Amino acid sequence: MLWDYAATQARSLTGDSFGGLGRDYLALTLRAPIGPVAIITPWNFPFLIISQKLPFALAAGCSAVVKPSELTSVTTLLLGPILKDAGLPDGVVNILAGTGRVVGEALLAHPRTRMISFTGSTTVGKHAMRVGADCLKKVSLELGGKNAHIIMADAELDAALDAALHGAFLNAGQSCNQGGRLLVQSTIAATFTKRFVEAAKRIRVGDTLRDDVLMGPIINETQYRKIIGYIEAGKAEGANLKLGGTWREEDGGRFIDPTVFTEVEPSMKIAQEEIFGPVCTIQTFENLDDAFELANGTEYGLSAGIWTRDTSSAIRAARSLETGTVWINTYLDGPAELPFGGVGASGIGREVGRVGCEEFTDVKTVQLRSSGYEPRWIGKAL
Repeated sequence: MLWDYAATQARSLTGDSFGGLGRDYLALTLRAPIGPVAIITPWNFPFLIISQKLPFALAAGCSAVVKPSELTSVTTLLLGPILKDAGLPDGVVNILAGTGRVVGEALLAHPRTRMISFTGSTTVGKHAMRVGADCLKKVSLELGGKNAHIIMADAELDAALDAALHGAFLNAGQSCNQGGRLLVQSTIAATFTKRFVEAAKRIRVGDTLRDDVLMGPIINETQYRKIIGYIEAGKAEGANLKLGGTWREEDGGRFIDPTVFTEVEPSMKIAQEEIFGPVCTIQTFENLDDAFELANGTEYGLSAGIWTRDTSSAIRAARSLETGTVWINTYLDGPAELPFGGVGASGIGREVGRVGCEEFTDVKTVQLRSSGYEPRWIGKAL
């Protein structure tokens, strides 16, 4: 879907015309390809994320050098022969496998790349932006998230429950859009929390090639230890471990069970920092203003969701939540037409959709005078 939609943008990028500037004067703007793009993608959802970038860069007329994560390079490397078979000229897309410290750094700083498109951690994104500033390159960053998922008392609770579980534990929580902060209205908090915990207990963890398994392993030992560290920090700071907090290594994988904390204070590490694992915190609120204060109370601003039957509450959420995406009565939808990106520590720029294609362009102004030029300097003095 992403590739099909991006293909339509190759003939749909438009500028503006200015026909009222004078009798013999016409001006217009064109969107020109920004030039070779350095695209660096992360280890989670490797084929999806390259598909949110590369086809839109190509539709804009750019060439690209792509570096997938060294942990999940295969799907991106397989893309190369597919593009060649599709007729893409040699040299338009170049895929380089390697580490960030070597290949990634070379791409960021190379004088021939005119733009950096990076998805990954906020820490590395800040570094990419510093390199881009030093080289005066355009930088587009899709970074971390600490996304709030708000459940109002008037919500359709069965649907909200399913979406909350999906948002919290999809891909073992290894997602920038993870809905890992559940904010539940106080009048339904006890009931909804009980239902959420009971449902999370039934999530099978293991080899996801099995039909009865929903949650798979953690990517590597570094991330595994990081998540365990957050679980221990949550307990040490006084949060109530309501479910899980257990982990194991077996069958060649590292697994952490769905973990839920309640009685979580906004200042706690587990409420403020991106965990990138199957750890969900539940906080309660009294009214919408309280919910928005909690939701906006981190440095991140990637996405947020709210479940409510009240139109006024939905509109207020759309305007008040300080994120790049607001989901209302749904979560994790992502049509190819809609731009995606964050604010604050979640990044700058947008991917996907018409706006995502425009990210890979510069605006060129063209001014045309058919006649009537009047001398204004040397000719005026002659």
